[in-house]
Amino acid sequence: MSLLKAIVEKLERSAPAGSLVEGLCWRDFEGFAAEIFSENGFAVRRNVRFSSEKKRYEIDVAAFQRPRVMLVDCKHWGVRAGKSSSIRDAAARQRQRADHFDGQLTQVFPDASGWGRASIIPVIVTLHQEAVTEHAGVFVVPVFKLNQFIEEARCGIFDAKEVKLASLREFQH
Repeated sequence: MSLLKAIVEKLERSAPAGSLVEGLCWRDFEGFAAEIFSENGFAVRRNVRFSSEKKRYEIDVAAFQRPRVMLVDCKHWGVRAGKSSSIRDAAARQRQRADHFDGQLTQVFPDASGWGRASIIPVIVTLHQEAVTEHAGVFVVPVFKLNQFIEEARCGIFDAKEVKLASLREFQH
């Protein structure tokens, strides 16, 4: 049984949602986020590693659904002092990874070579946060609002934001 299905089953038996996800280790939390994207029809790659300008980067979850690519950094952080500055720092690092990813798209996900264009949307999925926020062009999404965020993204609501479009040259090979 998938982790997502197991959690949904427990929710249906009135288990408290927060404690179910809080009890996951960070790796399972990443898997949980990946499953949410998969259940929403995205092709998903986990722990995507790439190099750009002699530097190595890693994306926890890359989710692909034409014409969008969601690059997700999962933060399984508990509530603690200084969280907002930690989120801002994480957003800046995720923005940097996204900026360097656009040249790697077709290597990571060859099916994108036929897309013609892609919107790259950097996201941080958190355990605790009340609302979807944006820092440095990175969307910070509470895990329990991820489905809603995905639906809004499908409507193109985040395409008008500062989203880096992949270069058409990447798609002409």
